[in-house]
Amino acid sequence: MAEGININEEDVQKENVPDDLNSLAVGSYVIPNPLRRRRFAHLVLLSSLIALTLNFLLELGNLVPSSIILGITSIFIYAIDNKITLNQHEILEFLTDNINHSIGYYSIALTFQFKFKFRLLNPVWTVIVYDHKNPPSLKTILEIDAYNLVLIGDIYTEEIIDA
Repeated sequence: MAEGININEEDVQKENVPDDLNSLAVGSYVIPNPLRRRRFAHLVLLSSLIALTLNFLLELGNLVPSSIILGITSIFIYAIDNKITLNQHEILEFLTDNINHSIGYYSIALTFQFKFKFRLLNPVWTVIVYDHKNPPSLKTILEIDAYNLVLIGDIYTEEIIDA
């Protein structure tokens, strides 16, 4: 199983492909720390409180509506729970059990589904898998819940014609 797409080094030199486009140089996706989003919620809530305080201390106009909007925004940000309990390697193990063809190349992207539930944002690993042939003859697309390793929807597999 290969990560990324292997391109002949001579072709890369001949076409002057920049180093930052080398898919093998990037590696696995690193999920940003969700606590950073909490810091933003703290800042928005602090801005709401400062606007409310300035409204009563200084006569700058009516800042109450702004304070309410900022307060609601901070509550919304606090309600977003995007904890991801599964990493990319666990997803690859899941793939081997659920795909009926060989795994040659794959692409994994982390997306979020918005739901009106306790967790407003549901993290989802979207995976595209190609078989090991060159050029590939099969492609499979699936979505996996990044919170509890459950397949979302059906596994879609198609033949690649004239690749």
